[in-house]
Amino acid sequence: LQGSLQAGAPAELETEICNTDRAFGTVLSYHVSRAHGPSGLADGTVRLRLRGSAGQSLGAFLARGLTIELEGDANDYVGKGLSGGRLVIFPPREARFDAARNVIVGNVCLFGATSGELFVRGMAAERFAVRNSGALAVVEGVGDHGCEYMTGGRVVVLGRVGRNFAAGMSGGIAYVLADGFRAQCNAESVELTSVHGAEAEWLRATVERHAQLTGSLAARDVVARFGELLPRFVKVLPTDYKRVLEEEEEEAREQAKATSGSDSERTICVDPQTPPAKADAGGGLVDIEDALVDDAQLATRARKLDKLRGFAKYARRGDRYRGAAKRAGDWSEISARQTRAQVQVQAARCIDCGVPFCQSDADGCPIGNVIPKWNELVFRDQWRDAFARLMATNNFPEFTGRVCPAPCEGACVAGLSAQPVAIKSIEAAIIDHAWAMGWMDPAPPPRRSGRRVAIVGSGPAGLAAADQLNAAGHSVTVYEREDRVGGLLAYGIPNMKLDKRVVQRRVDKMAAEGVRFVTGAHVGHTHAASDLLAAHDALLLATGATWPRDLRIDGRGLDGVHFAMDFLTGSTRALLGGPSASLSAAGKRVVVIGGGDTGNDCIGTAVRQGAKSVVNFELMPQPPAQRAPDNPWPQFPRVFRVDYGHEEVVARWGRDPREYSISATRFVGDEQGRVVAIETVRVAWAKDSSGKWTMSEVPGSEERHEADLVLLAMGFLGPESRVLEQLDVKQGARSNVQTPEGSYRTSVDRVFAAGDCRRGQSLVVWGINEGRQAAREIDMYLAKSSRLPVSGGIVPRTVSVLPADVAPQVPA
Repeated sequence: LQGSLQAGAPAELETEICNTDRAFGTVLSYHVSRAHGPSGLADGTVRLRLRGSAGQSLGAFLARGLTIELEGDANDYVGKGLSGGRLVIFPPREARFDAARNVIVGNVCLFGATSGELFVRGMAAERFAVRNSGALAVVEGVGDHGCEYMTGGRVVVLGRVGRNFAAGMSGGIAYVLADGFRAQCNAESVELTSVHGAEAEWLRATVERHAQLTGSLAARDVVARFGELLPRFVKVLPTDYKRVLEEEEEEAREQAKATSGSDSERTICVDPQTPPAKADAGGGLVDIEDALVDDAQLATRARKLDKLRGFAKYARRGDRYRGAAKRAGDWSEISARQTRAQVQVQAARCIDCGVPFCQSDADGCPIGNVIPKWNELVFRDQWRDAFARLMATNNFPEFTGRVCPAPCEGACVAGLSAQPVAIKSIEAAIIDHAWAMGWMDPAPPPRRSGRRVAIVGSGPAGLAAADQLNAAGHSVTVYEREDRVGGLLAYGIPNMKLDKRVVQRRVDKMAAEGVRFVTGAHVGHTHAASDLLAAHDALLLATGATWPRDLRIDGRGLDGVHFAMDFLTGSTRALLGGPSASLSAAGKRVVVIGGGDTGNDCIGTAVRQGAKSVVNFELMPQPPAQRAPDNPWPQFPRVFRVDYGHEEVVARWGRDPREYSISATRFVGDEQGRVVAIETVRVAWAKDSSGKWTMSEVPGSEERHEADLVLLAMGFLGPESRVLEQLDVKQGARSNVQTPEGSYRTSVDRVFAAGDCRRGQSLVVWGINEGRQAAREIDMYLAKSSRLPVSGGIVPRTVSVLPADVAPQVPA
């Protein structure tokens, strides 16, 4: 074995061990360090398989390249001074006790560890990871004083925790899945948050690796139910550690500006198995190493980045949410944007995939964004060209880059074997950079056509159509019933998701380019639809699907039961300086019925208003953690997600607000006619003989939930009918405006329709696509030809068929 250590050759050894064998592995580490220096050997070079009860200090100062697998148990000081090696400990295979409920390693494990890994199938005794400064550990329970005085590394605890956890902890991060953990944690020097995004992906991979190495049944259960259990994980992050990271990040930026040279390969090459050791996915922090790259070095970086293998070399990194506890106290946007350098690394992950499903309107981007092209341009630091390519297909990337659920990422080819490219973040970075550089100055059309177009509704479809038709030279007037332009963008989406200054900035630009906006114009009420049609050459209906789905059960008329959109609109209007919201969640027990974006927005708004509690009922069962067999790639992944509102409830009250497979049966009121509770029943879903999902109530599952404010967020049925009736426009079976397939013309001459009022409730990006294509059809109607593009930014050629008696002119 000593010869193998000297030569660095692979070797394996099996032996028995007893409790008088102390500091096993330390002498071997001495020989490794003497022969190969502090870097040690390649991971997994030497594998030592032990069986029995190890004495004190098993694997003390274990060097990189050495792996000890112990089938049995160990005394105190396991992994003391661990220096890059790996320790895997699990009970005897014939043992019949529950490992997750029994101590199999002693006190003070990982004392002073600097690097390496420890995986324990079972509990550790007291003072686990005390003064750990860099090692990764997964354990299934710890005694008192866990992570005491810890200064670095990461610890995952999948079970019971003793008293005084994290006392004096000043560095590193712990992730704990334990009932009642907050009461056991010494929170004087740490903040407790939830886990999401890339950090959640790393956590799942780490627990799965623990299960593979140790055979842990507890870890397998966590992996199988990860989507369900993720909201129960608590992230323990020292406040001083977070502050130091922020300071070092700023200092690194300044140093990068003052020095020449470029970042190392380690800066930009990320091993997917390695955790981001200095990142806070919940708090908007960036890796210190990422901060070493200044925008002035982008040209050098482009030469160093590996575009060919970028999808495998570099980790996915999207815009991160700010810390849940902090952001829940304000109405600023929830996301922290990346630097140009970070975005460029992400663009390098976009591969030459041959068939880019991301830009397919079937499963990817509805507007046909040519995503690989502008990713390539960002990678090459050609931001002005990337901006031009993006604007050729999308009128409002600053909206979609903030609120779109990104079906393009679900269809990303890189997502077949790894995480998809963070397309949405790159899109937002391009347009934000364009605004900062002054590339978005107003550009009125050079000439006017003399044609006039009226648009009813200023949501995504109405604004996109107005922008396109104005660019074609037509005189466009947009009529909006609210006091502010933007429709859904203005009042339907809360400010923390889409800052209203971003919306107003775009409206002001369009106004400067010649689009006329009329607010307070409720067509069908304050303005007759027939008058608008008579005064214009064409009329576009873009009213949206604003008729909400109701819940007609006993007690629906009680005070305190309201539609979600009334609640969100009043809150945003008050935030923007309007009258105080008549509906407020302050001090109330809030129940949100229905999920999706609207339900999540209600949750986030209620938290910010100071709700006493927030609960969310969803009729459907909880989605799976991974794609189901009937939801294959490249379809949009219907999987369990933790959005910003859910995370903020976890940070505030310690649990996910969602209750799945639950149906409200009655609203209960008091003598004053105010709602005080909701009666519910649990439901079960099963497929019948035809394969159709059916719902049935679970006997004996009746419950009563206290509530002072109930918000109905169950979607929308279709457009309001007043304006349609005035114009005598035909409606389909679902009350949407009826148009021929592939066309935006209604049953009334010169009247067109686009957006949710035509296709039903949908995404902002679909609304933009509808507005663009309706604008092209209107332009064709008015001018008999059009230079406006179809999806993908393509301008089709107009081909005329010559009469049979006209011969083509052939040059002599």
